Amino acid sequence: METVKLDYTAYNENIAANGGPGDWKGVNPFDPDYRINPYPGINALREADPINLTPVNTWRINRFDDIQNILRNAKTSQTLSSGLSPGFDPLDRRGSFLEFVLNKDGDEHARLRQMIVRSMNMKTVRAMEGAVIETVKEVMDKALADGGLDIIKDLAMVVPSRMVCTIMGIPEEDREMFDRLTAIRTNGFFARFLPPEVQEQLRQAGNDIADYFEKLVATRRKNLGNDLVSQLIISADQDGHIPDEQLAVQAIGIIVAGYETTIGLIGNGCRSLIEHPDQLALFRQDTSRVNAVIDEGLRYDAPIHFIWRVLTEPFEIGGKLLPKDAVLWLHIAAGNHDPLRFEDPDTFNILRERNANVSFGGGAHFCLGNQLARMEARHALTEFSERTKHLKINAGEIVWSPSFFRVMGNYPVTFS
Repeated sequence: METVKLDYTAYNENIAANGGPGDWKGVNPFDPDYRINPYPGINALREADPINLTPVNTWRINRFDDIQNILRNAKTSQTLSSGLSPGFDPLDRRGSFLEFVLNKDGDEHARLRQMIVRSMNMKTVRAMEGAVIETVKEVMDKALADGGLDIIKDLAMVVPSRMVCTIMGIPEEDREMFDRLTAIRTNGFFARFLPPEVQEQLRQAGNDIADYFEKLVATRRKNLGNDLVSQLIISADQDGHIPDEQLAVQAIGIIVAGYETTIGLIGNGCRSLIEHPDQLALFRQDTSRVNAVIDEGLRYDAPIHFIWRVLTEPFEIGGKLLPKDAVLWLHIAAGNHDPLRFEDPDTFNILRERNANVSFGGGAHFCLGNQLARMEARHALTEFSERTKHLKINAGEIVWSPSFFRVMGNYPVTFS
């Protein structure tokens, strides 16, 4: 990836703003080894080059206050002035995120977001909570009987997979297919940067998941139920007709955006507790601290390391005047470890005060599913911690997921 150059905007303008060509500065998120322990490099990057032009002609914004400044004050879009997305594969059309609410701005974004909020809200969270409690109890019953589990395959994947299938009305027999297609589609957010063979795999998965959800929407339109797809149809009809294909895209986007990130929230949270037994002990003493555990887990090891925005007019930040159409990567992982914002930021501390991190994004595009993800994580982390209170947890070898997010593929643990 070091030689890749994507000319999103006037390349020379970005070079002029930076005083020279882009440089990964030793922190290349496309490097397979990046996920192992990226934070020493991220910290060095933030101190050496807080507004960093990369070799792929995007700007990494590395300080917490600068990220907040852009989210609050810069005039931005999710797409370039040409209408193209800065990260998507332009040939990836069916089941893609091009028409998803996350990729929209202005009135269209507001309309789609309101449609989804009417369909997926705290009522949805409360309706799913009993099923989440039952699922995590079932997982831990089996784990204790077996003497261990894979935190990812047996817990962090199972909880969001079952919940999303239940919410969408997807039959249990289709869940394995759903898991496979969703995992592939997660990489669609930054598919433009991926090898051709991976892009082709993404396109095929997009066709398959679009076929499935377009049929599901058509079926629900004839026979509405209590699932989210039915609620999206009802909500959409309040605003006038929305084509079934676009409704299918919103449903696909919701599950893909929330699936792997929730796996990371639960998996990375469990790992942080296991690797910091003093903090695990504090949590076990008072599990009402679970929301603080989630916030600190998101800050300390967020599954999403950056989100993108596109400037719709020039904006000065960190002493650099960035041009219109500049593609910004708001570097959440760097901001969440910024010592100017967080005291002793490389320490996992569930008693941390002033812990308003940016892991769920911000502004108009603040994460729609954050309450559902938090509810799933609350019960998963609490059940795991309480049920292993009198056991020694022995962690096995981590295998990292090929996802663009910082998410593990396997994390086996045994109990003794």
